[in-house]
Amino acid sequence: MLNREVLSASEVIYDGCQEQPIDLDISLPDYCPDIQRILKCQVCPSITSRSVSGDRLEVEGTCAVRVYYLDAGGKAVRCYETESPYLTAITLKQPSERPRVLTSTRVEYINCRPTSPRRLDIHGAFSVCARVCGSSDMEIVTSADDKDMEQQTKELSCSMFSSFSQQPFTVEDTLELTPGKTPAETILRTDTCAVLKSAEPMEGQVMAAGEVHLHILYASGNENAEPEFMEYVMPFTQLLDCDGISAQTTCRIQLTVSGVEIQVQEDYSGESSAFDTHVHLLASVTCFTPKTVTALVDAYSRTYELNITRKQKTLESLNSIVSDTCSHRFTVQCDDGLTKVLDLWSEPCTVTAAVENGELKFVGKLPICVLALNKDNTPFYFERSTEFTCTKPIETQTDTRCAAEGSVLSLNYHLAGGEMDLKAEILLTAEVYGLQTFKFITEIEEDTAHTKQQDTAALCIYFADAGEKLWDIARHYCTSVQAIQEENGLAGETVENQGMLLIPM
Repeated sequence: MLNREVLSASEVIYDGCQEQPIDLDISLPDYCPDIQRILKCQVCPSITSRSVSGDRLEVEGTCAVRVYYLDAGGKAVRCYETESPYLTAITLKQPSERPRVLTSTRVEYINCRPTSPRRLDIHGAFSVCARVCGSSDMEIVTSADDKDMEQQTKELSCSMFSSFSQQPFTVEDTLELTPGKTPAETILRTDTCAVLKSAEPMEGQVMAAGEVHLHILYASGNENAEPEFMEYVMPFTQLLDCDGISAQTTCRIQLTVSGVEIQVQEDYSGESSAFDTHVHLLASVTCFTPKTVTALVDAYSRTYELNITRKQKTLESLNSIVSDTCSHRFTVQCDDGLTKVLDLWSEPCTVTAAVENGELKFVGKLPICVLALNKDNTPFYFERSTEFTCTKPIETQTDTRCAAEGSVLSLNYHLAGGEMDLKAEILLTAEVYGLQTFKFITEIEEDTAHTKQQDTAALCIYFADAGEKLWDIARHYCTSVQAIQEENGLAGETVENQGMLLIPM
């Protein structure tokens, strides 16, 4: 009689990206002035929903293309934006009943050229990336009810994936302009970043608290006025539903911005003094539950030969979630006699992480975008990129896999001659998974045609080397570890010193 347990482990059923083309032939609407020179063409894809049916993953979203340009006068910065929906269908290698779906977007390239002062030819591509993990169940043997069978078991402690859910919610507020700021007429550009501050699990739910960091670049009605920007922090608390959560559960909440709606709002005097803001977020909640598994790792019978079937499996267990800010300072050379910075921002940064020599090492690349004025008071645009590293001490006893991401919380600068000194505050987060590979026993059969011969001697003398395992000695002489320990007054499972052992038969 074999006692069994179903072991459920996470298995990656898709990890890749699918490219989406961008092909646009645009005629500017009447309210947009003519184009003198293009400053920047920006692609901003977002994901609004994702769903899995069988072996098919569908990701829906919108892709906004923004063109920043100088108008016919050559002094005012303008923005034209167009938005279109998309649907990406990805085939998984197998269906899964409880998949964990994490998605993101990545801009591949974008080319934009004016064919006339009022027409644009835009070609590019972005990718929808997904990592889909399902549950892979395997039945293992935990013990056998057989008085003639010696058994060796091992206890495995891990934190296993237990449930996953996604929930959209909206953070909204009316954000006022700082006194003395020029009234807003049109919004040129926005940056939005959602930061999780805390997550408190309870039965079936988790209370998430965080902040939305919002940067708005806007233009006033005065054509000769320079663009201005405002920065806001919008706090939020949100109760998220997720089956299987308890107070003992470890939760990983990932927040992505799926859309931003901002309208310029007038006050009682008719001045545009506030922004009516709605930030749409999607919370992905992954739950990990502590679990202890006792597995039978070896066995032999004192009566019959055994045919043992084993199957190798890698258990992926969440070791820790590391989240911290990193300050990165760097210097870039200024172009075209830069005299004033109108706006400064970063494109999404790419981050990887790995455990090396007791440290969690983050490595990333940060693209910097600068909208500025030159010595002729003409707006211009340039880009730079910088690489950064950050290390954090970490303790782990197994091989690891890390999933990392980074968000820029703030960018500050100082102009000094022909250089710009910058400081970036980057929020870095990594999930560190321990990888343990075992050969589990899945079946045991007694070979009744081959009976083991019993030794007629009561004791045997064995000369053991230091470090030898008592299990190996007991298996060879078809006795038990406990019998050897009792006969020789041993407590451990290995031989401490070289010498003679009495083996009861």
